[in-house]
Amino acid sequence: MKALVREQYQALADKAHTLAPEMPRPREGWIRSVRKALGMSSPQLARRLDLSRSQVTQMERMEADDRITLKQLRRVADALDCELVYALAPRQPVQQTLQKRAERLARALLGRAHTHMALEAQQLTPAQQEKEVAREATRLLNNLPRDFWEDT
Repeated sequence: MKALVREQYQALADKAHTLAPEMPRPREGWIRSVRKALGMSSPQLARRLDLSRSQVTQMERMEADDRITLKQLRRVADALDCELVYALAPRQPVQQTLQKRAERLARALLGRAHTHMALEAQQLTPAQQEKEVAREATRLLNNLPRDFWEDT
């Protein structure tokens, strides 16, 4: 059941990942861009928000500078007859992120074991090491231990 739920979350995150490149925020921000697209002046938006023109200008700057709150964005979106769409879009597919992390952990585990094996003259060849990294990464991905995201 846990795996099914995780797969559903991964599908949702991967969908955001695929949409992200198509929806970059305009340099001047969404508030100003949508307002201008609607042909609405900042004083007109200010009246709809029951704010001053300077407060609207400040909100537009705050959005462009990543200082606006979601609450403020929701309020402006409503005044512009828009839906606020909020998402965290992974930079790569979730499975790829998990695979990279599992390989990194596997290499760290193998590195510690390899040191001990070298002391006993039982070290693995590079090809054997890669095979063990792949095996351990697969094990980690299948089990996703609680400490998978702990930095050690």
